[in-house]
Amino acid sequence: MNKGHFNRGMVFCNGEFSPEDVPGLTEADLVVCADGGLAHAMAVGIRPHVVLGDFDSLGNTYRELLDKQSKIIEVINYPVEKDKTDGQLAVEYALNAGVKEIWMFGALGGRLDHSLGNLFLAYLCVDHGVQLKIVGHKQLVSMLQGPDTAQICGKPGDYVSLIPLSPTVVGVTTSGLYYPLQQSTLGRGDTRGLSNELITEMGTVSLQEGSLLLIQTRQEG
Repeated sequence: MNKGHFNRGMVFCNGEFSPEDVPGLTEADLVVCADGGLAHAMAVGIRPHVVLGDFDSLGNTYRELLDKQSKIIEVINYPVEKDKTDGQLAVEYALNAGVKEIWMFGALGGRLDHSLGNLFLAYLCVDHGVQLKIVGHKQLVSMLQGPDTAQICGKPGDYVSLIPLSPTVVGVTTSGLYYPLQQSTLGRGDTRGLSNELITEMGTVSLQEGSLLLIQTRQEG
């Protein structure tokens, strides 16, 4: 893989999946499938660059497909007894390829332990200076590490929740939200930042110190 050739890593995992949430691809997108995530990619007509994992959740149909396209799709096998999940291995592959941001699909839903593990991969990405976005059904999750600012694009009525990951998050300021925050401090375990709402099509969240999980839930319709 030509390191630095790709701007965005598109990682497909085997969790709950919404085809409508997958954006159009460009030549600058690196597509990595973690095991059974291959089925999600193929369902939306995407052929991956790489498929990796222990292949405990990949059916015979897709195994045969990989065998037929082994000259086009890179396949990396890992043992079942390993120290990392297939999702983490896929994220690390994208990081090593030099991407500037990573989008994960099929990373939420199902087993809570896997969902949480995928969410906390954001720390691994931050250490590499890369933004991780986890895309679920009408949900977009990202992590802010202060000092940081994020834009929120959506529709009025979309829910926006801010969940502290560090013991305290200092200097939280928002715009375009129903309940404004101005240089506020949020503590881990505090639900003050949950269920805010966009009142415009564009909002912002910024913080000075700490780690903050930003979750946008789009309204139906």
